Amino acid sequence: MTEGRLNITVLTAEDSLKVFRMTQERIDAALERFPEFKDKVNISITRTSTSFENDPSWNAEDYVKFRKGVADADIMIGYMFPLEEVKAAAPRLKWIHIIGAGVEHLLPLDWLPEDAVLTNNRGAHAPKSREYVMMALLMLANHMPRLMRAQQKHLWDGHFVSVIKGSTVAILGAGHQGAAAASAAKSLGLRTIGVDIDTSPRENFDELVHVSKLHDALGRADYVVVTLPSTDETYRMIDDGAFAAMKEGCGFVNISRGRIVDTDALIRNLNNGRLSGAVLDVFEQEPLPADSPLWDAPNLVMSPHMGCDDEDNYIHRTFDIFFGNLRRFMAGEKLENVVDRVKGY
Repeated sequence: MTEGRLNITVLTAEDSLKVFRMTQERIDAALERFPEFKDKVNISITRTSTSFENDPSWNAEDYVKFRKGVADADIMIGYMFPLEEVKAAAPRLKWIHIIGAGVEHLLPLDWLPEDAVLTNNRGAHAPKSREYVMMALLMLANHMPRLMRAQQKHLWDGHFVSVIKGSTVAILGAGHQGAAAASAAKSLGLRTIGVDIDTSPRENFDELVHVSKLHDALGRADYVVVTLPSTDETYRMIDDGAFAAMKEGCGFVNISRGRIVDTDALIRNLNNGRLSGAVLDVFEQEPLPADSPLWDAPNLVMSPHMGCDDEDNYIHRTFDIFFGNLRRFMAGEKLENVVDRVKGY
């Protein structure tokens, strides 16, 4: 804190995509929405040549910029940085806000100072996630993956389908992403089954079952949407056994993390027709290698991990989440979106 003001460092990079770019213009716009902080914070931008996740080696100048930028920081906003540098470079740091929902790239959290808190961007993706899931469900209901493949082969694959209303979807994970998926599904007239470790009732879920009953839920669903966090417990949770538990002809969507799904098992179940189709926005390896068998899997539509990020509004919502939490921070209240040091989400 300097002269009664909190020092906030925003870590961004020259090669950041527009959707994730934190600029002075966007910061100023956020302060107009939260004018009470104008005379309470000093916000500085530390802009490195590349994003650390894109170039973990960085150059010497980038390390100097980072150390200088966080030296007096009480709070830091960013996505990826040299974890081993944090404790020594930022001795005053009390809070780090990550501009993504998943933090598996930061695990384990043994680098995090004992008296510092880590928050993530849960909720920032929800509006775009809702649209993406709605699109994916309608594509699967109308067999668009199959028709797109037929078009590539110059085949007239005439067949008819029924309306999606009245079908059932199992949504794996009932957090912010899951809630967005459930909202999309309900607007289409689907019955929604949520699968989560927390089975307390919540809006847009007709039923919530514990993850221990995953296979039972899968067996009752016409569509499956994955919105789970990436943890040791969820690693390849959707394997051959899970696919075998699904209805014949089930449609499959993954918008969370690729490592939750056994890719080889997914391909087998697309090839043997057990799945009628799939829509994927995330993959075990990104970018997807040119020799991946997923490129040639039948009845599959893929997007390159962009389906849930709103180019014009993602950082707008990020700053809304951050400044909303800043109110709590300055009032000594518990922050929202705190990442559990043990669970990793």
